[in-house]
Amino acid sequence: MSELKSVKKADSKELLRHAFDMMMMLKSKAISVEEAKAQSNLLKQSNNLLRYELDRALAISKYENLEIREIEG
Repeated sequence: MSELKSVKKADSKELLRHAFDMMMMLKSKAISVEEAKAQSNLLKQSNNLLRYELDRALAISKYENLEIREIEG
């Protein structure tokens, strides 16, 4: 597996930028509708992960004695 040269952290701003870039590429016909749909599905999954992390952080801050397993590595 190839090593990534740079690692970006995903946040809402980056996801929106990527979505906009994909829309512009689709409009200019630089990508196909199928590729745009695939990118849309990836953005949806990324958004779900960000929402999960936010909900988890809110639950931890709201409930002091809440035991949430640490499953991320």
